[in-house]
Amino acid sequence: MKQPNNPYYYNPYYNPYAPYPVDQSAPQTPYRADNSRAHLITGIVAGAAIAYLLSNRNVQKSISATANKAWGAVRGEVEELKERLADVQAELDYYREKDQDSE
Repeated sequence: MKQPNNPYYYNPYYNPYAPYPVDQSAPQTPYRADNSRAHLITGIVAGAAIAYLLSNRNVQKSISATANKAWGAVRGEVEELKERLADVQAELDYYREKDQDSE
């Protein structure tokens, strides 16, 4: 094979006449045959665990306490962000007025 002048177009390892590679791996089994009862049992156990945890009073209290703490943190961060934006706006107004006075 003749190499062209541009080296980016030439691939010495490419053979257009080589046979197409055939996949020799074993055929995959259908989804239902592969996972007959594993997902059913896992789902039943997970559902029972979640139902037990959500019906337990202590777990409900801890979940609500954690949610309240998280919501309080989010509200505090939003208020902090509002204060920072107000400070930036005040600085921008100050520098705009200063620039207009100098003209």
